[in-house]
Order: sequence, then structure tokens, then C-alpha cells
Amino acid sequence: MYQPLLEKIKNKISHWTNNSLSYAGKAILINSVIFGMHNFWGASVLLPKGVIKKINKLCKDFLWGIEDGTRRHVFLSWKSLCNPKSEGGIGIKEILSWNWAQMMKWVWKLLYRPHSIWSKWIHHYVLKGGDLWQATTSISHSWYWNNVVKMKDLLISKAGSISSAVDWIDACSGSTFHIGQMHSMLRQPANLVSWGALVHHTCVPKHAFLGMMEMWNKLPTVDNLIQRGLYLVNRCVLCCCQNESLGHLFFQCSFAAQIWSSIASWLQVCSFTSLELVISWFMSCVPGKGMASSRKRIGLLATLYYIWKERNGRIFKGLHHTADFLCTQIKFVVCNRAA
Repeated sequence: MYQPLLEKIKNKISHWTNNSLSYAGKAILINSVIFGMHNFWGASVLLPKGVIKKINKLCKDFLWGIEDGTRRHVFLSWKSLCNPKSEGGIGIKEILSWNWAQMMKWVWKLLYRPHSIWSKWIHHYVLKGGDLWQATTSISHSWYWNNVVKMKDLLISKAGSISSAVDWIDACSGSTFHIGQMHSMLRQPANLVSWGALVHHTCVPKHAFLGMMEMWNKLPTVDNLIQRGLYLVNRCVLCCCQNESLGHLFFQCSFAAQIWSSIASWLQVCSFTSLELVISWFMSCVPGKGMASSRKRIGLLATLYYIWKERNGRIFKGLHHTADFLCTQIKFVVCNRAA
């Protein structure tokens, strides 16, 4: 039954893998095209967990890439990526909880659209005048109705009681059923992060994705790779003097410090020496709001991105650029993006 859905997703992903896409570009495709595919099915049926697992695997393999038949090193969990941007993720819709929220529409319809043909049929032939909240699954009922009953039971368990479940449904009611509101109630929230707006607001998507990975200290720097069991020579390729770590590569390295000095002076901010100072500066820029100007946010994220890009270019392509060249690239991005 679900094979056509899986085949369509596989075909889409196999087509995209022929293109050179950044992690941010892949995430956008997953959250738009792939989401649209399973969202169409999930609006009508409760997707089996096995199907959801296969879809998630296809998406994870596509995002992180596959080498020699196995997925490359994954530094940030799929669950974390599915969190909203304010919670440190990138807002990919988590299929299971989203599918639950979609199916809650049928519970809402029985309560708030009793005059629809489907509601009348259920009330007359299935519930037979009984209470929806007391309905139970039965082998004599259809597979579809049993799924609706399961969603009703799930709603009660998540809300804590029938009265709270009614309140949840009320909160999602309007001219239509608000699936997004229900999803936010059903999902397990994570802690809010202080840097969400710094990373994601107005910035270039690929800069934002790298910034998010850096804030979590999940970039594949040499020290992180060594911790995962890879035997590598730990040496910063930008200054060739010290070991590579996130703090050194982006701030303590003499090459990076030269870039920061130039960009900080141009943006009229202090020259940063650690990630903690970047976050602290951002939170104190506008008292009570924690929001810096778009131009400065873009400049900060672009600086981090071009330092990382230069590092990768030297390792994998043998390309070397001067700090002045990178500063010119950063200023060009800021001027165009903030225009």
C-alpha cells in the first residue's frame, strides 16, 4: 500500500544526489518536497512506524551522504534537526508526531463538524449515540476507525485527561483545524537556545546551517573526528602551528584572527575571541530583545562560513586564499544580503 510513496521519495532523492547541494539546500528539499509527499498521505491515514522509519532513513542518508554503502559520520541527531529553530534545530517536520496531529483532525471533525456526512455516519452506525471519548477499538470495526480511536486515546494520554484533551482540541479549532498548533502540543519540546535568532534570522541558509552546527560543537573538526576513533594528524591547516579544535580554528588561529579583526572593524563590533563572546554580544546588542542588526548577524555568520570553507578548500582541494581575499568575499555577501 505504501510502496508508491517510498518509491516516489527514492526517485526524487536519487535525482537530487546527482547535483552538488549544500547541507542547507538538502534540508530545504527535505522540508518542502519530501514533506509534501508524506503530508499528502498522512492527512488520510496513520502511517505505520516501519514506513516512517524508512522515510527517515532515506532523508538522513540524503542529507549526510553515503560513502561505500554506509552513511557518513553524523554529528547532529535527526531528532535535534527536527526541533524548531528556536530550540536549536532547523525545523524539519518530524513525521510521526506530525502524522498524529494530522489524524487528530478526524477527532475534531466528529466534535465540531457533526453535520458532515462522515460525522453523521460515524455517530449513527459506529458510535450509535455513544460518547466518542469512551469509544474503544474492536476487530468488528474498520482499520481506519480503529486508528481514529487510537488517536483519541493518544490525545487523552498526552493531555492527561478527557477535559484537557477537549481543551487541546478547542485550542486548535477555528474555521479549520490547525494542525501546526496540535503538532506543537503533541511533540516533546526541547530547551530553547539563546542563539536561534542569531543563526537563522535573515542569514544565508548554508551559513545558518554551519552556524547551527558550530553552536552545538558538532562540526567535523579534527579533534571531533579523533574522538570518534579516526586516526588523524591533528594540525590546523590555516596556521600550521596548533591542534585543530572549534575554538582554535574559528577564533584563536592567527589566520582567523586576522579576518575577525578586519570584519569586526568594518561592522563596528568588537573582535571576537570565542563563540561564547559572540553569543554574549548578540544577546546584549538590543536590551530586552537580544537582536542585533541584520547586517551584523549576516557578517558574523558569513565570517564563520568562509573560515570553514577555506579550511576545507586547503584540505580537500589544495586551494589557498589570503585573509584579505576572504574579507572581500564576506563584505560582498553582507552588502548583497543586507541590501
